[in-house]
Amino acid sequence: MIVGINCGHTISGQPGSGAVGYISESSETRAVGYSLMYYLRERGVTVIDCTNDRASSTQENLREIVDMANRQPLDLFVSIHFNSGGGRGTEVYTYNGERFRQAELVCENMEKLGFINRGIKNGSNLYVIRRTNARAMLVEVCFVDTRSDVDLYKKVTAQGVAQAIGDAILGEDFEEELTMAQYEELKKLIADQTARVDVLQNEVYKLQNPMIYNYIDNNMPEWARTAVKWCVDNGIIVGTGDGLNLDDTKLWTCVVIYRLAMSLE
Repeated sequence: MIVGINCGHTISGQPGSGAVGYISESSETRAVGYSLMYYLRERGVTVIDCTNDRASSTQENLREIVDMANRQPLDLFVSIHFNSGGGRGTEVYTYNGERFRQAELVCENMEKLGFINRGIKNGSNLYVIRRTNARAMLVEVCFVDTRSDVDLYKKVTAQGVAQAIGDAILGEDFEEELTMAQYEELKKLIADQTARVDVLQNEVYKLQNPMIYNYIDNNMPEWARTAVKWCVDNGIIVGTGDGLNLDDTKLWTCVVIYRLAMSLE
């Protein structure tokens, strides 16, 4: 996959550095854009930097961007921008408002970060959308002159936005990291399961003549068969020529591993 990434406007301010509010558009397009390039390259995507930092006019700037994009056999061209005008949220411009998967996922993934989903809009009048040979989308991340948008952007960080857009380009739903509440809930689940194992193991140790189970058959307790089979199928336990050689403690260990794995799906 070959993707062209453009960090919108010129950083030098010639012919224009984009929208300015609580943050500067040209600075933030580069923060997001270069993080996005790194994120995609780390995942095996060929990335072409289509950013132009200086030009004598807006027309020259746009022409340079399109020329860089059209010199490559791109599968997708993405231009990063920030909005202004007092609105809120993220929107994506495509040719004739085409709703293709990556464009839809940008809106959906940004919404998961907390930005308002303003949807996909017709960008046929935008130079880089109209003149680029490859399928193209222009992403307006958020509004530089709306305090709530800027505060959220700073909280999420440019890297977080880049990951959300990068996952969309790869055709994937954005998965956020565990929140602290989710992390504490997971720790409690593991602690509860561990306590149950301790109780069950104490019961097992009381057995005077522990059984040995070599095969997943009717001799193995029914409560353990599914868990043991899952552990075998996933390579967690491996038998020998004489069988699995599982005692009751190992059966319960398989059950705990299986239950934890199922709870995390």
